[in-house]
Amino acid sequence: MGRVDGGMQRASGAQLVYGELRERILNLSLEPGARLHEAELAAQLRVSRTPLREALRMLLAEDLVEQLPTGGMLVRRLDLQDMRELYAVRAALESLAAREACQRLTDADLNVLESLVEQMRLLVDHPAELTRLGGEFHAAIAVIAGNRRCQQLLRQLHGHMRRYHALSSRREPRRRAALEDHRALFEALRARDPEAAERTVRDHVLAACREGEAAAAGLLSDRR
Repeated sequence: MGRVDGGMQRASGAQLVYGELRERILNLSLEPGARLHEAELAAQLRVSRTPLREALRMLLAEDLVEQLPTGGMLVRRLDLQDMRELYAVRAALESLAAREACQRLTDADLNVLESLVEQMRLLVDHPAELTRLGGEFHAAIAVIAGNRRCQQLLRQLHGHMRRYHALSSRREPRRRAALEDHRALFEALRARDPEAAERTVRDHVLAACREGEAAAAGLLSDRR
């Protein structure tokens, strides 16, 4: 793991340490199941134990790390049941956002969404860009819906889901299917059809979950 800029020593420690460790967990630089050694992390980040411990407590509250019976911590492991639960909650929230967006859409909103779908079409062979654009598309719908709590919960889910998303997004069949799903969702929104929008986004999210399960076969534990 690389060193953090020396400014971390001078800044308000806990929040910056939390942000750095959180990003390492989400991008898998800190691997699932990795033991978190305070002395090693404090030396790497060039901070004292106090802000480090506060940051670890914040990560524990976010369920990104696990507390060991011995008192230490490790990066939360990935498992299939956790993935299923995350996708199920996301499907419910995205469905709500799509339904509510149908009542508030403007022509300007539709232009933004259509542009994102077109960019996805052009970049369908670039998984990272497709993922970024898909995220922007869904975030835009949540903003249009105007449900602040829904937006907040979706943002919280997003971090956890980043660790699983690569399992499905790198597979070409899923990328092509995801593009068609987004196009179908756009058409349902343009028609201002809440039932179709809700059904389409729910099916899209659950299909991604099934693809993730297939991709993860043999790689993740299953506690179902």
